[in-house]
Amino acid sequence: MPWSSLELDRPAPQTTVPVAWLDRTSTEDAQDPTLSLPRQLRNARAALSPGWVIVAHFYDVESGRKDLDARGHSRAHERFNMSIPRDGGIADLLQEAKAPDRRFAAVICESIERVARRTYFGTKIEYELEQTGVALCAADEPILTDARARRATPTLTRRVKQAVSEWYVLQMLELSWDGFIQHIEQGWNIGNHPTATSPSASRTPCLPSVSKG
Repeated sequence: MPWSSLELDRPAPQTTVPVAWLDRTSTEDAQDPTLSLPRQLRNARAALSPGWVIVAHFYDVESGRKDLDARGHSRAHERFNMSIPRDGGIADLLQEAKAPDRRFAAVICESIERVARRTYFGTKIEYELEQTGVALCAADEPILTDARARRATPTLTRRVKQAVSEWYVLQMLELSWDGFIQHIEQGWNIGNHPTATSPSASRTPCLPSVSKG
């Protein structure tokens, strides 16, 4: 019978689930991809359930704030001696996810902000993957494998993390820009003022025209 103790004690057969790994580092002048990417891959592997196997590696070295259409086309990763094979970037992953012969059934990342630094693009990528039947998982979140699992709280947690991630970058950029302006107003321009020969030397204010980049 369905509730037989013999049936309940019988171990379920282990199923192999092919997984694609997706991660990203910031621009090459702000982060070392040879250190960040292997760490992200290690954490992603450690979070996988038994039988889940990474079969493809997708990663980019670029800002997560770029528009989605511009993502995944950077060749910055070629400047580094990467120990991880690369099957493409985010654009390649989304394209393969739509293919009937795709190699993976789920995607794993270290943390959801690695997918995108803007909430809109992060949720858009998640939605597009779900439409193809591919789950987007994160190593620092519970990985739900039961279709009957409660998803309300995990969804709320992910949305909060995405919002905090977007807020953090905006705050960092605004404060950095304010600090840069103050730096210029004090007579400095990315380094010592030409008339200053020592920290104790007088500084004549120099206010060059600066545009926010």
